[in-house]
Amino acid sequence: MSDLLRMTGMYSGMDTESIIQQMLKAKAQKVTNLKNDQKKLEWKQTLWQDLNKRIYKLYTGTLSNMRLEGSYAKKKTKVSDPTKATITASEGAVNGSQSLEVKKLAKSGYLTGATVSKQVDGYIPIYNKDTASAPSDGSDTLLASLGVGKGTLTVDAGGTQFNVTVDGTERISDFVTKFNNEAQNAGAQITMSYSEGKITVDGPTSGAGDGSFGFEMSSSPIESGFTKTILQGLGLSNVCAKGDNASGKVTGEAITRKGLIYEEGNFKADSKLSEITKDLVGRRLFLTVGEGKDAKITTIDITSDMTINDFTRKLQEGGVNASFDEKNQRFFISSSGTGKANEFKLEGDKGAHDALLNLGLDMGDDQQEEVIYPNGSKATRIKAQDGEIILNGATFTSDTNTFTVNGLSITANALTEEAISITTETDYDGIYDMIKDFVAEYNDIMNEMTKLYGADSSRKFTMLSEEEKEAMSEDEVEKWEGTIKDSLLRRDKDLNNVMQCMIGAINKGYDIGGKTLYLVNFGIGTAGYFESEKAERNALHIFGDSDDDKFSEKDNDLKAALAEDPEQVISLFTEMSKEMYTSLRKTMDGTDYRSVYKVYDDKRMKIEYDDYTKKIKEAEKKLNAYEDKWYKKFSAMEVALSKLQSSQNSLASMLGQ
Repeated sequence: MSDLLRMTGMYSGMDTESIIQQMLKAKAQKVTNLKNDQKKLEWKQTLWQDLNKRIYKLYTGTLSNMRLEGSYAKKKTKVSDPTKATITASEGAVNGSQSLEVKKLAKSGYLTGATVSKQVDGYIPIYNKDTASAPSDGSDTLLASLGVGKGTLTVDAGGTQFNVTVDGTERISDFVTKFNNEAQNAGAQITMSYSEGKITVDGPTSGAGDGSFGFEMSSSPIESGFTKTILQGLGLSNVCAKGDNASGKVTGEAITRKGLIYEEGNFKADSKLSEITKDLVGRRLFLTVGEGKDAKITTIDITSDMTINDFTRKLQEGGVNASFDEKNQRFFISSSGTGKANEFKLEGDKGAHDALLNLGLDMGDDQQEEVIYPNGSKATRIKAQDGEIILNGATFTSDTNTFTVNGLSITANALTEEAISITTETDYDGIYDMIKDFVAEYNDIMNEMTKLYGADSSRKFTMLSEEEKEAMSEDEVEKWEGTIKDSLLRRDKDLNNVMQCMIGAINKGYDIGGKTLYLVNFGIGTAGYFESEKAERNALHIFGDSDDDKFSEKDNDLKAALAEDPEQVISLFTEMSKEMYTSLRKTMDGTDYRSVYKVYDDKRMKIEYDDYTKKIKEAEKKLNAYEDKWYKKFSAMEVALSKLQSSQNSLASMLGQ
């Protein structure tokens, strides 16, 4: 419609709007007809696009596969103990029986840290039976680390006196030796020994003879800068100090040294690492994931503001799973997958040993499986490992529990105590299912094409106008337009060509081993004309198949043929698939009006659609021009009438005067 300013029948009294619209009806209908024809062409394109998509899928998928004999080499396996392994066989698997042993299951690596604790200065036992191992049983501890400096120990053993002098540089073992030597030189009947963090003195017994009072010891004053006397440092101050009159064999208290005492922490995920100990700040840690040249190394620099969350995030970025358990105050780290390829270790630069110790993550240079920490907490480690099987005497490894060997996919579920057997054979049921799937896909396409080709005429169903649509329900409109859509490919030449291409390959006889065989020889064919719905008259049935509602009671000749002579069945379907594949390929060859891999003239339809767009534009332009022409004429008439009326009014006015 034109945008011109229009003057309607103000002076003529005529309904010029209605008159002009009546005059435009014929030309407006031409525009409507063009738009309707274009819409039907669009629907037709959509129908073809859907059909072509399904036919192309059949062509590139099922037919392309079934024309190759290797596609029928389906195998199935049985395993004597399915709890130990799950086996699937590919076409390349060899028929027969094989032996299998599962020696190792692939594992992920895990590191469960010791409890994270605060550390403060104090004294700790020099010996812990859970961590001590020869020769580090505590006997090599320096006296200075016990708080003992220079001094003299005075001993009176049953009246025989001697002195033992030290300067703090001696080890406990050195002191024990010096004590026993001095006692022997003095002729005193007293000895000293060390075991499991404690000193034992074996001296005279009180009352054993005239004047016998046992033994006693005294230490010189504490040297400046140190904290304990000799007796205090050796744990003997309460058992044989002067005035105690010790008798016989006595054992001192557990010896302690200067060190860090671990106090229970209460750290949160957002706590800073420096809250555990300030010694962590500035340390550099290295997370290594994998082995050899494929190993990935991530550097983690601990800063003053780094939180526990930041630290675990850095570990995660390095390729492991990491978290901090606030309830148990522990770090948990695990590899992201199974196998040695995902093994990890956490190390540090010089001095970082203490940093890992602070975090409860130090497993030693040799990455021990278990470490007991000074706070009594335990850190444990499970190393990642590859899976390992023995198949027919040959060993195979994998970083997962799945192994692919000679056409077999073996998933190890549990270790075997003895060999289990694997039996592989041809899967005739698998071949049957493949043929059945083809028949289902073929029928899905063929039934749709048969329905569209044989659709009833829709001549009585014209395209609905907007006014007509508004007067109908949505279901009524959909049904009306559906009838038109279904008839768009009625008796279509291209559709018939595709149908005959596929039906021809199905009905053709093939030379198999000197015999001409048809699908019907193996129990596959169409139902009778009156036994099928109109759209299903070209559909195939596998007679005797349990899923076929019409013919499930018949004998299943296809299964019988597969059991008796599978090669004959395979040869027939291979040849039939080749024939249909080749016929469709020729149909889908590109032409001036058809793109490659299209079974319809898509290019021609595109040209027609564009032509409609041009024609509609031209027709609308002519319609607007025609409309404007008549509005101008009627406007001119109204102007003339207005002038005439004006003249008449002027004349009447003059005569009236």
